[in-house]
Formats: sequence, structure tokens, C-alpha cells
Amino acid sequence: MKVIDILAKQRLRMQRFLMAVTAYAVCGAVGQLCAWLGYLPPWAPMWWVIGTSTVNLGFFFMIRSGRNLRLRDPSMTELQLVFAMFAAMALISQADEARGALLMFLPVPLLFGILRLNFRQMARVAMVGFVGYVALILVIRFNHPQHIKLALELFNLLALATIMIFMCLMCGYISKVRADLALAVKQFEELAHRDSLTGLFNRRHLMERLDVDIARCIRQRCRGITLCMVDIDHFKLINDTFGHSIGGEVLVVVGNCLVNSTRDIDFVARYGGEEFVVLLDADSDELAHSMSERIRAQVQQLRIPALQKLSISVSIGVANLTSGESPLNLIERADKALYVAKAEGRNQVRTAPQPHTPQTTSLPA
Repeated sequence: MKVIDILAKQRLRMQRFLMAVTAYAVCGAVGQLCAWLGYLPPWAPMWWVIGTSTVNLGFFFMIRSGRNLRLRDPSMTELQLVFAMFAAMALISQADEARGALLMFLPVPLLFGILRLNFRQMARVAMVGFVGYVALILVIRFNHPQHIKLALELFNLLALATIMIFMCLMCGYISKVRADLALAVKQFEELAHRDSLTGLFNRRHLMERLDVDIARCIRQRCRGITLCMVDIDHFKLINDTFGHSIGGEVLVVVGNCLVNSTRDIDFVARYGGEEFVVLLDADSDELAHSMSERIRAQVQQLRIPALQKLSISVSIGVANLTSGESPLNLIERADKALYVAKAEGRNQVRTAPQPHTPQTTSLPA
């Protein structure tokens, strides 16, 4: 994952955390109001604020220091919600007659998980709150039976269970919508970077890849990359003789052949029309030339029944990246080498000569 993406997600996690802290502050203010009205012991709100602040400082330190990135869930959403449930029950346990009113504190944490957790995770958090309240009622019933009205508490428990079940079901639905939306975004991004006919990367993504690779070469001071401009020979004749549908089939077959003739570390894109670009990770001119020849030979062996006896061939112009060279200069040199290959009879590989003077245009690292 890119560093920029990680930082953006960390900022989002910190924003959500600060929203949760705001919710704690509101709950603390409500608790203090209850104390003033006599429904909570005077000491309860202060100690509650101290306890929740101490734990939240731990969460803050985890996010701020980046230690949360070592966890399976860097957002720590479920862990924070479980703590919020226990914090709410700590306040409710001291409320006596106001317990029913303060029960609203238990569903509140679920609101923070509804856009992050799935149904199963939400159900676990809700179960902590529900079982915790049942345990709290039983403890009070056993120790201070005069402070509890069992029928009223059962009604409160039923209301709490209804709200939590509803929120868990809503979370399950929203979780599915999130998954569908994420898939749609991924497909959209894929379409934005792919050629609709051949399925190869398109020209736009090629330029993005060139920017990244050249910047990497500048940082690492390595040899760089080799750009091969591949053009199908006599493609206009194929279109005019057999039609555009057969021409499209030829583009697809040649594109697949380019992918199969290269390695996983190489990059293949459709540049436009009958032209393709292959970026080779080659550490020598000899390796770049031999790989280009292999591509040419593999294409020459292709047979498409619809073309009858007409064979397919490609001409390839090769340019090795030089220090400080821009993507457009690299493409231009490969294109000139391609024209040389065409002029000298097609179905061959020609390498562009190195510039006499270094190019001055460079990309920022």
C-alpha cells in the first residue's frame, strides 16, 4: 500500500476517534447532570471521565504512533466499541431509578460501528451490552433487591434487545451495500485503466506507470527501463480486406501474445490503433534486444483462421531510458526506431541510438 494511502487512512481513523471522544464528553455531561439531580453519586461522573479518558489516551497513542497498523484491524473499531459498552454499564450501574434513561448509552456505540463493522461483529458488540446489562440486573437483584423493579427492568431489557437487533440488521444491510460499492469502485478503476477491446492497460495508465518507473529509477540510480513500441504490419490491409471485426480479433490475439511473451515484471499496454507498448525491466542492451526479438518471433508464429493464409508480423522500435529523460522523449525515440524498422522492410527490431547529450527534463522524485 502506498504511504499516501496509509496516511490518509490514519487521518480518517483519527477523525473517527475524535468523534468518539466527543460522544464520551456528551455522555460525561449527561452523567454530571444526573449527579446534580440526585440520580448518580456525586463522585461517579468524575471517576467515569478519568477512567474513560485514560483508556482513550491509549487508543490515541496507538493511532498517533502508528502502532495500530500492526493489528489485524488498524481501526480498532470493535475493541473501542466493546470498551464503550463497559463504560456505559459502569455509569448505568450507579443510576438506580435513572437506569432506564441511561440505557440510551448502550446503543450509541453501535452507531460508530455501523459503517465499519459487518453483521457478525456488530452482533458481538451488541451481545456484550445485552449480556452485561442482564448481569448488572442480576447483581443488583441479588445484593440490593429493594433498588430494582423486576417487571420494569425486563421491559427495559426487551426495549434494549429490540433496538440492538434492529441496528445489527441495518448494519448487515449496510455492510453488503459497502461490499457492493467497493466492488463497483474497483471495477470502475479497472475500466479506467484498461483498453475495452484487448483488456490490456490503456495509454493513460501507461503514462502513469512511466512516471512512477522513471521516478523510481531516479531515486535508486538504476539503469532504468526499456520501452518497446510495437506496431502490427499491414494492419490497414487486414481491416480493408477482412473487415474491422477481424481486425479487432487480430488486436486481441496480438495483445495476448505480447502478454504471454513477457514476464510478470514487464508491462504491456495498448498505445492506440494497432500500436502497443511493452516496458521491459532489462539490465542490459543485449537482454532488451533479445526479449524484443522473442516478442517479434512469437507474434510471427500466430495463425488466425479468419485471415486464411495471411500471416501476422510486427515491427518493434526499442529505446532504453537515459538519465534525466522524460516519458515523452523516451516514447518519441522508440517511435523513431519503429519508423526505421518499417522503412527497412518491417517484421524486425530496431534500437534507437542513445542521445548525444543528456536530456534536461526530469520528473520529481
